[in-house]
Amino acid sequence: MADIGLCLSGGGARGLAHLGVLHALEELGVKPAMITGTSAGAIAGSLYALGVSPKEILEKVRTKSMFDVFKLAIGKSGFSEMTYLRKILEDTCKNDDFSEMNIPFVACVSELRSGRAEMISEGSVIDAVVASASIPILFEPVEVGDKLYVDGGVLNNMPVEPLQEKGLKIIGVNINVHGESSEMPNKMKQVAERIFELSLWYPTKQRFEQCDVQIDVTGAFSYGLFDFNKGEELFDIGYDAAMTKKDEIDKLMND
Repeated sequence: MADIGLCLSGGGARGLAHLGVLHALEELGVKPAMITGTSAGAIAGSLYALGVSPKEILEKVRTKSMFDVFKLAIGKSGFSEMTYLRKILEDTCKNDDFSEMNIPFVACVSELRSGRAEMISEGSVIDAVVASASIPILFEPVEVGDKLYVDGGVLNNMPVEPLQEKGLKIIGVNINVHGESSEMPNKMKQVAERIFELSLWYPTKQRFEQCDVQIDVTGAFSYGLFDFNKGEELFDIGYDAAMTKKDEIDKLMND
């Protein structure tokens, strides 16, 4: 049976679809040897690697709006702080160390000073995951030593590299919007989201195509980056997307 690695992309609130994918993979008997994730993928992947079930994660992040999720408190640099996410991670990861992981996990972050993507798999889980999900402009960068980290999706939204280095077969899950938009963005928020999506897709596409099984959660594309109140719907969409790949996943596991 092949050793399988799981790579989860970023994509804002659409990351709730990752939970449905994880639930489906459990039903199909997939036990990842390693998980990597960026931004929303890092949140879902880290909590799952810590031993929290997909449905329990959904319950933890259940909320009415993005403002509940991030508790938009203005920090010293004028950006918002992700205190709600920190609280969820603190409650789950008691010693705040990667050694607590039941499944090896790697969070992808972008380091502002060097301009390089970094893969974090040791030290503080909380700092790594919060940094990986810190969308620039909206949220404060996370400072660790002499490093200044922001959202991993800025430089690598589909971190397949650690899985490739381990020689694992890779299931990649993409929640990043691509293809032609069905709507004309005409408001500042819509324009900003569309630009963000387009800037992420090209480097994501190159890495996504390197995965042995590609779960493209297209049903989530009609949801916005901040639709955190759509958790149940996105969970079901992710589950259905994974189940359409059942035959490919079975073949991969028995390769």
